[in-house]
Amino acid sequence: MKLPLPTRKKSSGNGDGTAETVEETGPSKAEKRAAAKAAAAHHSVEGGATAAGWVDQRVNGSGIYTALLTRKVPKGTNWFYTLGSATMFIFAMQAITGVFLSMYYTPSPTEAYASITHLTNDVFMGEFVRSMHKWGASLMIILIFLHMARTFFFGAYKYPRELNWVIGVVLIVLTMVMGLTGYLLPFDQRSFWATIVANNITASGPVVGPYLADFLRAGPDFSATTLSRFYALHMLLVPGLIGGLIAAHLFLVVKLGTTAPPWVKAARPKGARPVEMVPAGVPAPEMNGSGDGAVSNGAGPEAPAVDETVAEQAAGEEPAAEEPASGLSEAGEATEAPQATEAPESTESTEAPESTGPETGSDGEVNA
Repeated sequence: MKLPLPTRKKSSGNGDGTAETVEETGPSKAEKRAAAKAAAAHHSVEGGATAAGWVDQRVNGSGIYTALLTRKVPKGTNWFYTLGSATMFIFAMQAITGVFLSMYYTPSPTEAYASITHLTNDVFMGEFVRSMHKWGASLMIILIFLHMARTFFFGAYKYPRELNWVIGVVLIVLTMVMGLTGYLLPFDQRSFWATIVANNITASGPVVGPYLADFLRAGPDFSATTLSRFYALHMLLVPGLIGGLIAAHLFLVVKLGTTAPPWVKAARPKGARPVEMVPAGVPAPEMNGSGDGAVSNGAGPEAPAVDETVAEQAAGEEPAAEEPASGLSEAGEATEAPQATEAPESTESTEAPESTGPETGSDGEVNA
């Protein structure tokens, strides 16, 4: 419903010296100035009072926060649902500690081990940062497999979340590639021979196995280029892919919602029809509403179906109840009373003929 615009009177002079009053609709100039001043205060002064408010107006940070962290979760949500967030937290920790480690690491076959030794023994808190990165890699693999198991056993891979499941499987593969490429970087005896074994296993794969092994080695044999390639994959390519897929994964989680645990019964939506209890052994026609004892479909109170034949029989029996009872035949069947004359009661009677009038038998008795 639109409210009428305010009207104001404006006097204008005519050429003949008389004044004419004209009514104008719409806001006045003072009202327009006040509205413009309020809008300017809202967008510049109030919103820009703090840096957080200035940024929030331009990137809608509060809306993103509401969508990610203030969502409705299903009933029965427990600690199993934190495995995905824990995995993402470990990935962030790996990225931060990896940046600090790269400041002191030298990807060279002759200097790699020496740089790691210097980082561990001489740099302030270097051993702590390296230990966080080392144990965080193992913890991330464990958490992502537990998160995958929770998703599978809770049925969160079903419609409409199939694409999110595929993204999660790709994330697991990239996480293992991240661990493989990072294991060679210290370039000691253990990491060197363990990487050779892993690369030989990769080469035994069908069709693409030999080509993938040559790509990882950067040639037919291990060399200085192999260490540089592993370093580039570990620091640039794989983390970038993991970050992009995590963003897509979270977007689908926010868009599609979270699944309830399998032991929690889903609530019926509002306006749904009540659940009907159909007794066992009820024939299909009776369930559809035809015949006696029909089961209602739950759409509302409905008049029961009445058979026309049964109704006519009932209507024909009602006046017969008011008339005198007719006699019984020798076979035990009820005989119909005559309409014209009233027959005397007799202990012996025969079946009534089709005609309605009285008929005299051979013995002179009147049979009904």
